[in-house]
Amino acid sequence: MEDNNRNDILLDDILGGIHGFNANDAEWDTFIDQIIQGNVIPVIGPEILCENGNPHKSILKYFIKIFNASSHINSFSELISDHKFLVHNQRDYIYSYINQVIAKSRFSPSKLLHDLLSIEQFPFVITTSFTPIVENTMREIWEGKGKRLKLMCFNNNPEENQDIKYDIDLYSPTVYYMFGKAGDSAHRYVVTDIDMLDFCSSWIADTEGRPSKLISCLKNKYLLMIGNSYSDWLFRFIWYSLRKSGTGSGLYACDNIEDDLSRFLQRNQTILRRPPQVTIDTMIDKLNEKLERKRQNNNKNFNSVEYGADIFISYSRRDADIAEKLYEQLTQKGINVWFDRNNITAGGKFMDEIRQGIRTAKYFIPILSLNIEQEKNESHVYRIEWGEAIETSASYGRTYIIPIFENGLDFYQASIPDKLRQHNAIQYDNIEDMRIIADKIINVIK
Repeated sequence: MEDNNRNDILLDDILGGIHGFNANDAEWDTFIDQIIQGNVIPVIGPEILCENGNPHKSILKYFIKIFNASSHINSFSELISDHKFLVHNQRDYIYSYINQVIAKSRFSPSKLLHDLLSIEQFPFVITTSFTPIVENTMREIWEGKGKRLKLMCFNNNPEENQDIKYDIDLYSPTVYYMFGKAGDSAHRYVVTDIDMLDFCSSWIADTEGRPSKLISCLKNKYLLMIGNSYSDWLFRFIWYSLRKSGTGSGLYACDNIEDDLSRFLQRNQTILRRPPQVTIDTMIDKLNEKLERKRQNNNKNFNSVEYGADIFISYSRRDADIAEKLYEQLTQKGINVWFDRNNITAGGKFMDEIRQGIRTAKYFIPILSLNIEQEKNESHVYRIEWGEAIETSASYGRTYIIPIFENGLDFYQASIPDKLRQHNAIQYDNIEDMRIIADKIINVIK
């Protein structure tokens, strides 16, 4: 016992010399890494949309006032039941009233919302609000960068519900309305508690109207829940509907979650995490601070290896301008590209990193130029990359290699491996074609 105590004292002395040790820093690092890797999808509720509070509640208070309804009403369902003018056969009027208010109102987004949506690592967001506040803010931010915003909606109508096509869609600026969007007809967006139950039932049903591809793509992601004030049991039902479809590796919850709900989520194999020791109001500032520090360290140390990219570009150094232009065009379209100028660490084992980059990329794009043929008797890394890609492609049951070749190169007679020539190739004339080539690559992927 004395020896054990002595060892503990020595250990305390040693650890006591480590200043600034903080377990929260490790939690934040994990959170930031998941965001940078594209593994975190924000799910934004109405509580953070406006500086003056929840816009749903503001609209409800407006109706309570103009209809001279009871001041004790706390929901649209209670308003419909309470107000004498909304008799049974007129209950659907509430949707028309809401549509009129939304069409004429100009809701200003909160600074918190604007700062959250300005984070480039969050191009795809899900909103649980029927208001267009997230959409308008996203459009302002992304179209200001020259990128088009895509809108998608689940409105509880199997013929109209929208779904993504490919997992690569999660990297394009998109707003997905999880519970419908105001402007549609009655019961096509969530207003009452009955609407919510109908929507949840549709999400859980095994029908063609369910966004099955979106659910499948989210299965290895974390959902960042922020501004959602669901009741305990409703939250359980929504999460169960996603888990039943095999989705959701976990939650990052910035909202208050009761202990009993937390235990329920963990029992259902949910990894539940919270950004440590921050409130919703300060989380985004902290997040931006951490991301900026990470970017600065990456730029300083050239330590920005990122695996699991959408596309790996392979090229000759003589074609660096072509490769960089293609990289720019693809990234502007929301594609995550492994480009060795950005993805090789200083002093790292660069060939190991390249091989891992190829193995984890979804697609491999070799640039085959006239320079390639001129270099046929020389040793170059890109030929090793070809071999790695050919070996990797054997494990896929789909297109993996998408060659692009320069006009004038005899693609089928050039000194390139037979298994590389077997793939359909896209021809280009010069560097100015890279915008069109990027579009063609995306079309092949789709």
